[in-house]
Amino acid sequence: MAAAVMFLLVAIALIGFGQASRITELQEESNRLNQEKAKYQKIIAQIEKIKKEQQIVETKLEVIKSLKVASQLPARVLDEIATLTPADRLWVNSLDYGSDIITLAGTALDNATIAEYMDKMIHSDFFVAAELKNSSLTKVANQKLKSFSLTINAVAPTRPAPPPSTPAAGAGVKK
Repeated sequence: MAAAVMFLLVAIALIGFGQASRITELQEESNRLNQEKAKYQKIIAQIEKIKKEQQIVETKLEVIKSLKVASQLPARVLDEIATLTPADRLWVNSLDYGSDIITLAGTALDNATIAEYMDKMIHSDFFVAAELKNSSLTKVANQKLKSFSLTINAVAPTRPAPPPSTPAAGAGVKK
């Protein structure tokens, strides 16, 4: 019986030493992994910093893009008005453009021309509404014409502006 107890105590001691050795190995592994984690934390912090800087740059680029569109809008709106105005049936006498509201006064051959002009305006990418403020009969050079005024709401188009055309190679160059 004493031998069995002695054998049991030796077995428990061997298992205890084995477990103590395993605990030491696991603690060393944990320390090594914590050191590696600390090394990666620096990299993760750098990545987060770069992401924040990238977001700031993207925000600045969006602001620049919106400013560019906003600076080009008045010229593009005036070009659109010139394009939509039928030169042989309607004449623009005055135009006031401020804060995306255009007040336009002109003379047309008839009411149908004014209505067609307003329809073209609201179907343009640059305008969302055209409202006839007044229309009256006027006499110009012994012709009965319609004098009118419109209020038009201008907006930035949803499609991008066409790229500026570049002259062909050598065009306009004298040798």
